[in-house]
Amino acid sequence: MADTPNRTIAIELSTMRSGSTLLKALMSAAPDISSLPEVNFTKYQSANALQQIHALCDERIIVLKRPSWFNDASRYPKLPNVPETRHLILTRDVHTNVASLRKMVFRKFEKYMPEGPIDRWLARYWSKSYDSLLSRFPHDAQKNFWVRYEDLVADPIKWTEQIFKFLGSERTEGVDSYPPPKNYDWKWGTDDGGDKIKSLKVQANPIPQSSLDILERVKDIPRVALTRQALDYK
Repeated sequence: MADTPNRTIAIELSTMRSGSTLLKALMSAAPDISSLPEVNFTKYQSANALQQIHALCDERIIVLKRPSWFNDASRYPKLPNVPETRHLILTRDVHTNVASLRKMVFRKFEKYMPEGPIDRWLARYWSKSYDSLLSRFPHDAQKNFWVRYEDLVADPIKWTEQIFKFLGSERTEGVDSYPPPKNYDWKWGTDDGGDKIKSLKVQANPIPQSSLDILERVKDIPRVALTRQALDYK
């Protein structure tokens, strides 16, 4: 099926540690949507990029995920050189994103890291990434579908149903669980490698006080405040 015409290439866009592995996993519950590890879609720039992407899997709808990295946040994303793509943009509010980024970057030393300077630096990365996406991908639900992580975990069946419709999947019912990955493992450095994703079911956890403390430290940074407003975070 790799050369079947009329396939759909969907690009999943987000910051690091925004829940992108969960979103990709939920989409793979549909039989015609791919289950791929994280794919650096920026590398597909040659004249045969379309054929290279089609060769990644047999499913009709190919989902490519690669969040923004620290070094390319302000110019993210560089899309593959293909005629047309659809875009799924996943947002997550600044404080829970920063809390997760701290754990990703510093691991077991995270609790020893200074709070103010690092939180402000990570919050600015968050703003740069989403400001870039906001400027290029307007909310239209035709080529660009925006979903907030907070809404996705609160009502996954509702939001995945809308996503399946947006992508033109043969699956019409939403889901709140997902299959394990095909032919690869979730692991740190590419996809999320934590225990929660391996439960194969959406889990909404309360926001800890430590994350709320981060919000207090960064919410009044002018750029952060404007980005949160644009994303409708109160």
